[in-house]
Amino acid sequence: MRYELYDWPIVQGRGEFIRLALEETGADYVDMARRSGKRGVPAMMKFVEDRRLARPPYAPPFLKAGKTIVAQTANILLFLGSRLNLAPHAFPKRMKRFERKIPGLIALHDRIGKRPRIAAYLASPRRIPFSQWGIYRYFKELDA
Repeated sequence: MRYELYDWPIVQGRGEFIRLALEETGADYVDMARRSGKRGVPAMMKFVEDRRLARPPYAPPFLKAGKTIVAQTANILLFLGSRLNLAPHAFPKRMKRFERKIPGLIALHDRIGKRPRIAAYLASPRRIPFSQWGIYRYFKELDA
């Protein structure tokens, strides 16, 4: 099945977690809002504003799988979990000090980044570059 992912095309936000799951499993998907012209963001916004839908998604990210529409990152990952055979961070200074207390988690993070499909995705132009715009803003006062 081809999945359609609707998410903002220039911000690496909550949709990135969904992209990582889709990429890792080799799922057939299209990042819809990254398409050009009217097929991109305007099509995504038309979908959000469609009053004919019983439950239109409130905001991106959302996923379309056939006739099923799933909104919110956690719900989407739960939905994809069984279908893709999957299992049912933001302050750099603080994390650097904290890493020694969670070596297993850090090792897991590093191993995941080396998985062939994840590594290929991370190095590809499909990956939206990290920015401090959107949900991943850097708040200096919180990173003491």
